[in-house]
Amino acid sequence: MSKNPVLAAKNKAMSAAINKVMVSRGRKAMKILDQNSRDAIHLSKQTLARLLYENKDTEYGRKYGFADIHSVREYQKRVPLSDYDDYEPYIRRMVENNEQNLIFHEQPLHYALSSGSVGVPKHIPVSEAELEKYKNYGTGMVFGVADEYYRNTTGHGLRPGLGMNLIELKFEDTKFGVPKGAISGNILKQVKDMTQYFLALPWDVMNPKDEMDLKYLRSIFCLNKRNISFLDSAFMTALVDMMDYIGSNWEMLCEDIRKGKLNESAEVPQEWREKFDAMLKPNPKRASELEQEFRKGMDGIIDRIWPGIQFVAGIGTGGFFTYYKKMRRYTGKNIPFNNILYGASEGLFATARHIGDTSYVLIPDGGFFEFIPTKEEEERFLTIDQLEEGEEYEIVITNLSGFYRYRIKDVIRVTGFYNESPMVQFVYRKSQMVSIAGEKTNEEAVRWAMEMFMKDSDLIINDYSVYANTDSEPGHYTFYMEPDKEVPPADVPKYREMIEARMMQANPSYGDKIRTGVLAPTELLFVQLQSYQLYRDMMILKGTSANQLKPVRVIDTPVKLNFFNQVVEE
Repeated sequence: MSKNPVLAAKNKAMSAAINKVMVSRGRKAMKILDQNSRDAIHLSKQTLARLLYENKDTEYGRKYGFADIHSVREYQKRVPLSDYDDYEPYIRRMVENNEQNLIFHEQPLHYALSSGSVGVPKHIPVSEAELEKYKNYGTGMVFGVADEYYRNTTGHGLRPGLGMNLIELKFEDTKFGVPKGAISGNILKQVKDMTQYFLALPWDVMNPKDEMDLKYLRSIFCLNKRNISFLDSAFMTALVDMMDYIGSNWEMLCEDIRKGKLNESAEVPQEWREKFDAMLKPNPKRASELEQEFRKGMDGIIDRIWPGIQFVAGIGTGGFFTYYKKMRRYTGKNIPFNNILYGASEGLFATARHIGDTSYVLIPDGGFFEFIPTKEEEERFLTIDQLEEGEEYEIVITNLSGFYRYRIKDVIRVTGFYNESPMVQFVYRKSQMVSIAGEKTNEEAVRWAMEMFMKDSDLIINDYSVYANTDSEPGHYTFYMEPDKEVPPADVPKYREMIEARMMQANPSYGDKIRTGVLAPTELLFVQLQSYQLYRDMMILKGTSANQLKPVRVIDTPVKLNFFNQVVEE
């Protein structure tokens, strides 16, 4: 905060006002979700009917006769399943020629960019309704459930403070002025002038115009502030990367805070260096406070350097579980975690209704959802009223922006129901399945084996990947693991046996093929510390959005294979 008392008072008042607005938006989203979930079955069908009516005169709607569809069964009979390639010709005309009424009756307000083939990003149209859903369930909900948590546990609501937001905000416009990039960037851009009152990072660090050392800049600006009240990122990986960086560089960062100047070694263009130096100011008191806490170690450090911290928000479920565990080391046991939402570039499907939830409540009016049972040979298409607790389904989405019966290739498990709305957990992506001889090992099986492996061994694994190695005869699985400490070569064989045993349990078909010699024994390779962080940094430098970087669970490209082979420990 500024030393000017008038300005400091204004900043404090603005922060409190914004906190009140965000909590109010969150409470409203929670109330709507609670109401809609009580009538989820009817609302789901009503949403489909509305989307068909609104889009009956689009080029896509005329092609498949939306005007003559009056039931779910007719919809499933007339309209085929789809993927991005079915929409790409329409979207190209929308982006390049500004053509309208092709797949949706409205002009998109945004294009979400998602990784595509041969380096060409997919442009996912985002409607006004979809953007509003993200504001309510992807942003407001975070503050609403945190406020609810504190009212239930302490008697007071969420207190105002600054947030550390690591969500990438890079965006650009099409030649017709439609923004494209991260949806979160579009939302924050609308309140750009207000971010200084509720986020710790300067706008030009959140939305950099030039190449610069963002890890350093994020770290120094956030450490310089004592009143950080929440940490926020799309995925838990970015938060862990940040804390790892701080843990390795705290002495340099504290010295720079003491001087109030960016370190000469930080890669920051001169014009930005001067601007950021002017924002910092010498802060010896804060530097000494930080040094005292860092000398005690990194366990529970977040609560000690930011004593007003109230929650951490970032997806830490499913394949992110190793990062969730590591982040918990930095926070200690008492800071609540919010897993935010379940969605993709194609839409926001479900939201975390409470702090700490690892299952998400499906948003009944967030689109029309169909479900394909994974245990059945013949494809059947179920609606939310036909789902059973404990069963797994491939999810098919008709979203609010012009995608119809779209296969995102996610498999979810129904863990229960919130009123009439199913509660779901992401299990695996069908495209992330490993199979050499028909054993079909999915991501969940590998994740379970890794969790058991860490319990069996004395190792903490920061991250891991599996590769279906068919260069040998017979083929075999190769595991790449990044441990948190050096592993003596003599211990590798026992660890190899541990992971193989757990994999054979996780997928009995894999076990049978190992025992009969159809597959060769599992191979285990340990990679150097911070290899996975280095891979993410490399992909960001190549232009991949940080918001799109999920853990590399399956090595399925030559680029990934070459990288991880190069970082294997000698």
